[in-house]
Amino acid sequence: MVRTCYYELLGVERSASDAELKKAYRRQALVWHPDKNHGNVEEATQVFAEIKEAYETLSDPQERAWYDNHREQILRGDDYVQPDTYGQPDMSANVSFMSTETLMRFFSVSSFRGFDDSPNGFFTVYRGLFTTLRDEELQVPGSPLEDDFLLNLDFGNAHTLYDEDEALGRQRDRSMGTGATLRDFYNFWTTFGTRKSFGWFDRYRLADAENRQIRRLMEKENRHLREKARREFVEAVQNLAAWVRKRDPRYKSYVDYKQRQQKLREEERRRCIAEQRAAAVEDASEYVRQEWEEVDYTNILDEHLGQSDEDGAVPEAAAEPKEETAANSPSIGEDLSCAI
Repeated sequence: MVRTCYYELLGVERSASDAELKKAYRRQALVWHPDKNHGNVEEATQVFAEIKEAYETLSDPQERAWYDNHREQILRGDDYVQPDTYGQPDMSANVSFMSTETLMRFFSVSSFRGFDDSPNGFFTVYRGLFTTLRDEELQVPGSPLEDDFLLNLDFGNAHTLYDEDEALGRQRDRSMGTGATLRDFYNFWTTFGTRKSFGWFDRYRLADAENRQIRRLMEKENRHLREKARREFVEAVQNLAAWVRKRDPRYKSYVDYKQRQQKLREEERRRCIAEQRAAAVEDASEYVRQEWEEVDYTNILDEHLGQSDEDGAVPEAAAEPKEETAANSPSIGEDLSCAI
């Protein structure tokens, strides 16, 4: 299938800004929205979905960067590759493996028709894709524990819950090989690492080396090509898994559910705080002063001063007045001290 570049779908340059992308999307959406194409609903629905996909991809900085870096591969696509067998004890010549270019085909809503379990539906298409990727990994020897875990990974169908354990209030079993959920499925593929050697990318047959030095150079070049191909493949699988998850209705439902739960918890927290504040105000309004808080310290002071007079102390007011001078005039500090 010939794919159309996302920039061409929106009718913008590859250097288009976010504002230009949004304007172009609205313009194209008005033209291709199914409600405005009653005589051509099927085609309009498909084109509109592709236009929407183009905008969602290009308006996301991370997805746009990925698309720009792999645009030619995505548009071109490819078939399965037939690996060579240069020094590959883990693979046979009659085994085909999915190429990075083939994976690029699936970065598009045109890869499926509708979010259902029909033969060309979202769940059927990507279930088949990830099953193929899993089976390819199982062709390469690995530990029994890892094999069991891979075999338990399941993309499920339209009715599969994203996290069945959480939805049903069960304690999650995190041991490998048992009780894998859709969450486990996506966690695995978004952090995927392949077992395959990618030896079919070798450029040289080591047996053809004329001497040891040439052989080492051949090995170095072959190793570089293998690692480059492995890195690109792993990156493609991880990004594809993230791309699929973002569009998976089951994941979207789960995210909506978690957001609703968070909103309810926040509302409950605010309600609790409001109740506590109201209770504090009510307690303050009903507060009764204790008897010890009603003590009249003025009377106590008067009684104390009266006792001092009886002991023979002469109050300052009764003493013989003296002429005030700068020398004997009381200072401010002395006044405060007396007041205390």
